[in-house]
Amino acid sequence: MKASTHRVITLSVALLAAVILVFTMLSVPRFFTGSPELFYTPASATLSAEQPVPVTGLAQEAALPDAQVLASKLDAILAPASDGTSFSASVRDIETGQVLYSQNAEQPGTPASSLKIATAIAALDALGGARQLATTTLLDGNTVILRGGGDVLLGDGPSNDQLTEGYAGIETLAELTAQHLAQRELWEVSVWLDDSLFADAQVNPEWEQSLFTTNNIAPVYPIAHYAGRVSAADRAAHETDSAGRVQQIFTQALETELTELAAAKETSSQPSADEPKVVADGRGAYQGGEKLAEVLSAPLSQQIKHMLLVSDNYLTEAMGRLVALEQQLPAAEADTAVERVAAEYGAENLSLIDTSGLASGNRVAPAELTELLVNAAASDNPDLRQLAYSLPISGYSGTMAMRLSSATDRGLVRAKTGSLMGVATLTGVVVSDAGRALAFSIYSFNPDGALAPHRPTIDQAVSTLHACGC
Repeated sequence: MKASTHRVITLSVALLAAVILVFTMLSVPRFFTGSPELFYTPASATLSAEQPVPVTGLAQEAALPDAQVLASKLDAILAPASDGTSFSASVRDIETGQVLYSQNAEQPGTPASSLKIATAIAALDALGGARQLATTTLLDGNTVILRGGGDVLLGDGPSNDQLTEGYAGIETLAELTAQHLAQRELWEVSVWLDDSLFADAQVNPEWEQSLFTTNNIAPVYPIAHYAGRVSAADRAAHETDSAGRVQQIFTQALETELTELAAAKETSSQPSADEPKVVADGRGAYQGGEKLAEVLSAPLSQQIKHMLLVSDNYLTEAMGRLVALEQQLPAAEADTAVERVAAEYGAENLSLIDTSGLASGNRVAPAELTELLVNAAASDNPDLRQLAYSLPISGYSGTMAMRLSSATDRGLVRAKTGSLMGVATLTGVVVSDAGRALAFSIYSFNPDGALAPHRPTIDQAVSTLHACGC
């Protein structure tokens, strides 16, 4: 395992990590607006500035919680509920890897969107946080080929490196392409869409149809704007054909840019240009062509932070497919690709159907997720060591904005939520009252299929982890 030799970290490094974790939690903006996770949880909150988070107990030597005392507290909270809901949980100390609490922790369950932590680790390991994805145009005769390279966060306007969605802009790509065409006196062209990177892996056959009708996912292509949505607006509807829509927007933008260049030429002493005409014509894999222009996505570390904050299923599925391709696997085997990387970081028993957690048939034990968090924190890969800082913050950001938002919990938990019919999960890192950074993963399961059952109970358990000076 990549991280097995790094698990034991010196106490001074652990304390510094805990201090940095708390400081980072407290220094982020107090509201965040993003796209929904499954069965949308509001991703924005406005909090009173008059109630700062109290930070206590950061001593030079932070004590481990007493496992027996912790068990007595958590057992009472996570006891089976009267409606048949059962719980499973794993808690581990990040510095030492020591198991502090285990309740059915080795039993595989449905992780829901907590699975996105495994996909994030796989993407950062296989691709690297600095990787940027290119959307490219090429020229073959009078055909402009628009080729998707995996960036599904294109914006419709000019590129803007202050954004994650829209870091690369369709308008900028059209402008750069038009300049090259004008130099060649090419004013009438067709646009061919090469969206072949993911082959036929647009839809997972295990996804229930209701996931599409409830706006949780759409067919996944290697080129899309706003993570497959019609706009960057909060809870905007998914496109039924996001790649085709990008082709339309680019075609219109390219004709506009060429028209402006032709008009500018007519006002100069040069011979007038032909009336520009650009049409969308064709789609599929395209061999050959001379490269004209490209726009690059936000670095993957930035994209993954966005993915985890708003629990974006479309973006996560694109990441999984890119991991598969990096491993020389078909994009349709993204689940296998993520399983492989997870095994390298100690989670050897993942049984996946997809990479976003939408499929109810995914099977991951809570202990596997805490294993990943512990080994990521001890990794020699700096992108993975920073993973916890990309998770939503309790009471502040993303899908955690309305969770654990009391004055005693706000800002002290970073976690990934998960919600499906019959399932609720929460996986992340919490700082104990004594100053220890603890990895946790808690599942609830209701056999009657209640939506996200007993989330308040899970939150109570995590709050107990923070408050426990035991």
